[in-house]
Amino acid sequence: MEYILLFVLVSLIISSAEGTQSKFTTTISSSATPVLTPRRLLLAHIHIPPSSLGRFLAHPLWVGASVSFAVCFALGTVAFVLWRLSVSCCTNIKSAIRRPEEPRNNRATIFTPMLLDPENLSFIDHLWRSHNLPCPLEVIGRGGCGEVYKAVLVHRGRAVPVAIKKIVQPPANADAAAQLCRDDSKMLDHRMRQIRSEIMTIGRIRHPNLLRLLAHVAQPGCHYLVYEFMQHGSLHDVMKRGTPPLDWPCRLKIALGVADGLEYLHTVRRPKVIHRDLKPGNILLDRDLNARIADFGLAKLVPGDAISGPMNSNNVAGTLGYIAPEYYQTLSYTEKSDVYSFGVILAVLVTGRFPSDEFFQQTDEMWVIGWVRAALQSEDPTAAIDRKLVGKGFEEQMLLVLKIACFCTYDDPNERPSSRDARHMLAQIKH
Repeated sequence: MEYILLFVLVSLIISSAEGTQSKFTTTISSSATPVLTPRRLLLAHIHIPPSSLGRFLAHPLWVGASVSFAVCFALGTVAFVLWRLSVSCCTNIKSAIRRPEEPRNNRATIFTPMLLDPENLSFIDHLWRSHNLPCPLEVIGRGGCGEVYKAVLVHRGRAVPVAIKKIVQPPANADAAAQLCRDDSKMLDHRMRQIRSEIMTIGRIRHPNLLRLLAHVAQPGCHYLVYEFMQHGSLHDVMKRGTPPLDWPCRLKIALGVADGLEYLHTVRRPKVIHRDLKPGNILLDRDLNARIADFGLAKLVPGDAISGPMNSNNVAGTLGYIAPEYYQTLSYTEKSDVYSFGVILAVLVTGRFPSDEFFQQTDEMWVIGWVRAALQSEDPTAAIDRKLVGKGFEEQMLLVLKIACFCTYDDPNERPSSRDARHMLAQIKH
């Protein structure tokens, strides 16, 4: 319709310009008594002698100005219509990402145009139709809530690997289900709507240090989350197996990347997102060993029996060794709880040891942060540094990072820095 309107407008404007020039010629050559048109009345007010009227209208400047005005008006109209067309196209593209093709129901949500390709769309369609994965896929990870698979999709003739995380909801107890009253049923429906709203928020988040969610498929018994595939897996796995080797500049880059992503979730994104389970296993590394925070904002997808007490948005299991101490008292998480977890990750990067290592069971402190604080106050603070990193000339930087780790893990959350302050401190070490 807009193309037809464009054609009609241009035709009318060109005809009008030609008619105007013809009218000027007729007026000049005619010897009849002039009709008092509004234009002639206007000319009369500017006191042009009647004998000079014809010469005035025939003057090249007047004719050129009229034609120029008509051409400019035509070009302006064309530009406006083209602008409207471009806005319409952009709106359609954004709609495809925000309100994507949903395979015949409202259980699948797609956040990238890549998955709108027919082949990939059929893959997503199969997930919710069969309630299962299309074919046996490589398992690349396992967790308390389910497994992570690797699949290969096709986009513009190029193979694109993706990771599919399956979060299993525990089967409902038949007796408990039979006793559900109407209010309980409404509460569960409301929770599912909350989950979908949360997924929509996560899917629109774009940051270089946050793992992109490409699609979400909801089923009665599980959720499928389709993510970008990270070649090197998690930071936890890389440090455990020792390949690829992580030197200190690389570890510092990872720490800065996590800090950048965390700052975005806490201070830039609105509404803010609290991770609630930040740990090396949820930090993935891409081909260039850049850090990507995964599983942010998915607290409501954790099965209800994974935690004690009633199910709500603040009850999160977390991971032992990375949980802030206030959680055990209030059962609630804040951004300062994420900062605590980040401080433990900093200690892991410098020491090369995890909170669950048996090594700490043989120390007086019994936990990684207590051991780090004691080492920093000892005669040889470098004893806390990973032996693989000692002697490379970065000891001073590593000790500064350990001090930031201690700062982030104060027992009182009010004494901890914000994620933005933590990033600023790390950035100063880098420079």
